[in-house]
Amino acid sequence: MKAEYSKIIKEIKRHNDLEYNLPAYGNAYIDSVYEYNMIRLVLNYYTLKEVFDEGGTILNDEPLIDALEQIHTIIFETLMSDDGQDRCPDCLDRIDTIRNELTDRMTVLTSYTDALQIYEYVLNRIEYGITKETYDVDVADLTERIFRYIFNDNDKMVINSKIQMITAQLPVRMTKNKFFDYVNATLNIYKGSDKSSVDGFVDMVMSTSVINKPKGYGELYPEIFKLIDLLDNTDFKNINMDVYRSIMEQFSMTSSFLTDMVSNHLILMEIVNALYSILLSIPYQNNKSEVVNTVSSMIGSLHDAFISGGDIPEDVDLKFEKIEGVQEYLSEDIIQYESILNSVVEESGDEISWIMADEIFSRLDKISKLMSNSLFVDLNENNVDADIADDSYIQNKYADLIVAFSDYFKEHPKEVNRAVMGSVFSNMPVLFNSVQEIKDYIEHSLNSCSNESELMACAKIIDEMMDE
Repeated sequence: MKAEYSKIIKEIKRHNDLEYNLPAYGNAYIDSVYEYNMIRLVLNYYTLKEVFDEGGTILNDEPLIDALEQIHTIIFETLMSDDGQDRCPDCLDRIDTIRNELTDRMTVLTSYTDALQIYEYVLNRIEYGITKETYDVDVADLTERIFRYIFNDNDKMVINSKIQMITAQLPVRMTKNKFFDYVNATLNIYKGSDKSSVDGFVDMVMSTSVINKPKGYGELYPEIFKLIDLLDNTDFKNINMDVYRSIMEQFSMTSSFLTDMVSNHLILMEIVNALYSILLSIPYQNNKSEVVNTVSSMIGSLHDAFISGGDIPEDVDLKFEKIEGVQEYLSEDIIQYESILNSVVEESGDEISWIMADEIFSRLDKISKLMSNSLFVDLNENNVDADIADDSYIQNKYADLIVAFSDYFKEHPKEVNRAVMGSVFSNMPVLFNSVQEIKDYIEHSLNSCSNESELMACAKIIDEMMDE
């Protein structure tokens, strides 16, 4: 970062000469995010062109192809046209619509992924009982190895991550009431926090266990739902070898297809977020760097290759050398700009209004969300319930969860219910209060498992996990 901009940030922190420093900060910030997202766009546009040229699932995904065609049009109208800035207001509405539609479809794909993970858990644990294969298990030895694996690191976060991974795979041997106790204990961690945090945890639990299903579930991507529906109606206690093999073959193909779908949506959302950020920046940016000119040329060449169905032009590959490393140093600058954005907006709102910079700071706030690690972040997430969650609020949410899970457990077989408990466990914070409590839980889970097929499957999965 140039010394002058570092000085401006320091002066803003001291609330000095805001009439000059705030616009200087906003302009420098928006020039940086514009250049960064131009590079981000060309990198992902290039990657998607490679995926597109390879064929496969993306060519048959009509909603995705339609979204891509709209993106081509927006790129042409804005980044490849002299009057692009004049078209931006309309294009912002269009890119926002594309982003919302992508988010909705990704929500369904995520729910399908959660459902298949639950059934994968079940299928893994009945495998040995059907195939009659064996896997040697010494419970005492396995318990000791798991314990060493968890605590062979001094980093508490790593230890907690290992505990979550292991407990998610251990045989679930607890009553429903004990499971509810764990859920209640987790909810109580949020007591005193924002209600939105409690709601977020409840939504996560309900969606991970596929109790709450998003709009479009069962309708979008019917080739995926077909397998889930089959598994929903499978009698796992009386499944034979032929049926098992047929299901596993369908499971493999469907999982591969789902993985491709998710990957394609992630790449396209990267493009959408980058393009969205660029469109927000265009009216205010004044970046005339050689990097921006180079990237603009590359984007235009890729656009034309998409439209014509041709190969990626050789000059695009050659120009990557000219932008190598730029994104990294821009990222360092942006981190510093972003570090004071919230405080600037909160503490200097009157000054921002006085210099008539409300719009640029509003856009910078949205751009910071679009550049966050969460590709599908809600751009309106400031509209959350900031009221404090008291004991009454927590207990009402707990009561709702008990009803939801109780109804679910009544409607599903024991194998599926245990899989759901395991899934919920893998997404909950660690609730054990001592090292001995952890060891007791591991020993109880393994020693209480009288189902040899399940025990062998758990042991194998955990062994593979610890060997990685």
